[in-house]
Amino acid sequence: MLGKLLEASEFGQWASFVSPAFFDVMPTRALWQRFKALAGGARDPELLRQALSERRSWLARSRVPVSIASAETRHARSDERQPGSPAAGERASSVAALYFHQLLHGELTLLDLRASAFTQEAGALVWRPAAWIARWDPSFILALRRLYTGFYAGEIAEFHAGLRALNLLHAEHVFRQHFGDGQGTVRFEVKHFVSTFHQVFVLCRDQKTRLHPDFLPLGLYLASLYDHEERLGAAVDVAAAFATASGVEPASRAAGATQAPA
Repeated sequence: MLGKLLEASEFGQWASFVSPAFFDVMPTRALWQRFKALAGGARDPELLRQALSERRSWLARSRVPVSIASAETRHARSDERQPGSPAAGERASSVAALYFHQLLHGELTLLDLRASAFTQEAGALVWRPAAWIARWDPSFILALRRLYTGFYAGEIAEFHAGLRALNLLHAEHVFRQHFGDGQGTVRFEVKHFVSTFHQVFVLCRDQKTRLHPDFLPLGLYLASLYDHEERLGAAVDVAAAFATASGVEPASRAAGATQAPA
């Protein structure tokens, strides 16, 4: 039922990314409430104003080379970079850094990282996100921050703490494989994203593990990131993107072939 509603909603373009096992590991009532909050938020101009204002403030204090368009220019057309071009590589790195920045800083996350939400203006990447907004449960976002920071800073105890708090410790090997223990540059592939999360949800189903409903907005956020990055076709130094967003230098790792992070 909820899958059909997702298909019919403003998030419908991402419905095909959702593993059937996802609905087996989510508490139905809580997931339904989370979906209603997302859909309602997309029609709340005050929430959008708050989210844009908060993100502008955070970005102004960061090293992430992205700015949010003014209200007067919010409807300008996107200009997708030619796949494989130097400009595409710069844009891919900036979007990856923006993905991490929103999860690491602030209470609200604008979920729209689609290619159509960005333009290149006077050498700067300008963002015009749709009103798709997540206000994270504090326990969920803290656990996610511990997971990412633990992995990229090489703090194994923090990485494990994040996985444990998200009820994902039994899926550690999947996340390590997906993140890549030797972080060189990576290329984002939608099929790899879909496959990884299917593996995670099947493991959770088999272990009779229930997951937090905030995995719904996180999945939509990741889907928009992967779709954009795959279109650009550029390799991204994900550890460097995390460092740009967080200010935490990544732990040294041997270079090697890796996949992009979940």
